[in-house]
Amino acid sequence: MNVHLSLLVARGSYGKTTIVHRFLEKDEAPKPTIAMDYSFGRKAGKSLIKNIVHVWEVGHLTSSLVSAAMTGSSLTHSPHHVTVLIMLDLSQPEILWTTFEEAFSVVRNAMKMSYDDKIIQELKQQRIKERKKAVEREVDPFPMKLCLIGGKYDQFKDLSLDKIELVGKILRATAHVLGAGLYYHSAKDKSLLRRTKDLLSHYGFGIQFSDTKCTDFEKPLAISAGADSLSSIDLQFPQTRPSAILDTIKQIYVTRIPQESRSNEIILEDPSNDPNFNEPIIDRLRAQREEEINILLHDMLEGRIPQIPIPDPS
Repeated sequence: MNVHLSLLVARGSYGKTTIVHRFLEKDEAPKPTIAMDYSFGRKAGKSLIKNIVHVWEVGHLTSSLVSAAMTGSSLTHSPHHVTVLIMLDLSQPEILWTTFEEAFSVVRNAMKMSYDDKIIQELKQQRIKERKKAVEREVDPFPMKLCLIGGKYDQFKDLSLDKIELVGKILRATAHVLGAGLYYHSAKDKSLLRRTKDLLSHYGFGIQFSDTKCTDFEKPLAISAGADSLSSIDLQFPQTRPSAILDTIKQIYVTRIPQESRSNEIILEDPSNDPNFNEPIIDRLRAQREEEINILLHDMLEGRIPQIPIPDPS
């Protein structure tokens, strides 16, 4: 039996649940992710070996939530089988870098909370080994399998060509230096929905992915990890040490597109606790969902996973 984990991380309504429902072929209407939602899927391979994928949707960005999913998953499968997908809203360039930075920081901290230094180094060496060509000096692969998904492409494509090209270059450079894949997505485009579903099937079940590379900024970008190069991106930034490359990319972007302040969100880590926005029905539903998640995570951490049906190997 092969077991994999996919973590979809994003703040806000970026289409995470729609992607998961399409991937797992669920018929019910998607509901907003209040904190973190869990789903699973299974598929029999050609050799009759059962493939299991656990899918966690993280909507409330805290390292503890992401770490809980990572730590719990390590009880059933190797960290090498975990893929983190960070969803971004392409239609809002003025908060794009801020949201990426927040999500990436949460994922990085969660990884350090979940795995010891030895495992993290093993993961990083595996990422380097998987690359099809030599690692450029500026590239500093993230230890875990990582993919950036730019959502709401249907709205993004109507922006000015200058913005579309700048966002494309920035995301390509960011994904490349982190050793991540980059794919644009839209819930309103059948072909992009199909491609994203196939991408998750590749990560979750190991199914062959027909990965047609697209670097044309006037089309939905599609670039697998390690398939790009800084020379082809032509972002024209000075050579710097790998640890500082993301800051360099950030400065190029925010100089051209200043980021809107999100200080209010940062100060109030959990806006749902704001007494000015009491909604009794919603609050009860949220409390119920949090209790379900806490029970599931507790069972996973204790080694008891009754709510995750994993068939015996056959």
